Amino acid sequence: MKTSLLLLLILLAPAGRVPAPAQTPAGAGAGSFSKGGLSFDYPAGWSLEDKSGADVQHLILTRPNSSALIMIVAHREPLQNLGQFAAARHAITQPYLESIAGQLGATAPETPDPQCLAVGDSLAAGYRIAGRIKGEPSTAEVYPLLKGQRLLHLVFVRHDKDEAGGAAAWKSVVETLKVEPPAGASPEAGQMARVVSGGVLNGRALKKPAPQYPSAAHAARAQGTVTVQIVVDESGKVISAAAVSGHPTLRGAGEEAARRAKFSPTTLCGKPVKVTGVITYNFVLL
Repeated sequence: MKTSLLLLLILLAPAGRVPAPAQTPAGAGAGSFSKGGLSFDYPAGWSLEDKSGADVQHLILTRPNSSALIMIVAHREPLQNLGQFAAARHAITQPYLESIAGQLGATAPETPDPQCLAVGDSLAAGYRIAGRIKGEPSTAEVYPLLKGQRLLHLVFVRHDKDEAGGAAAWKSVVETLKVEPPAGASPEAGQMARVVSGGVLNGRALKKPAPQYPSAAHAARAQGTVTVQIVVDESGKVISAAAVSGHPTLRGAGEEAARRAKFSPTTLCGKPVKVTGVITYNFVLL
């Protein structure tokens, strides 16, 4: 593995929770991982490093003399509802994207790539980031998804010249990945499993009513941007809205406006899906 991608791995590791790694010998045959309710297979010639901690399972696959790096990052705590999933997407996925994009000298994409990925029996919309690492043209793919009520991120980073060499391992992980559901499944588990991450959704709004400026905010001379995390159903209707940033006196108005917004329906692999993302409102005092 090239030094530059090793640095990327270190920067993305869950801070403060990195025990001594358990590594599979690179010369061993085809391998499989099964621990903590998470399992997948990978081809011969790849090394598996386990940097899991109390909160996160963090598995890294690498291959000698190749820059290709595959990570499976699975948060252990099961999510119970769509609101938690939307909040986790904002708090966890976006920092991952920004960190990886920064290493490639690129800007984190606001919306996922239109191509879908079938991960076992689940569908995922991912983000493709092109840039350079140590001067080499490089690409990263990041797929956030929910399996077994757990938030996962599948990451595939490589110099472009090594893409073919990493493709077999990536395909094996994607096709065989399984996550055991928690003992007590949430009533919203089925709904959450069909939600994909959509990034910034402003540009996909068919209707975006302007928010009312609260009198309390006027009195406090409050202004600025309010970001609202939303869940949009298969028909394009907003079914959940929660402000995640902005002045406290403006957040409620942003949430109320977001609930009245309407979006174009989203399909993934030809199937209608729910989408979680953010919508922003700019409040300016006149």
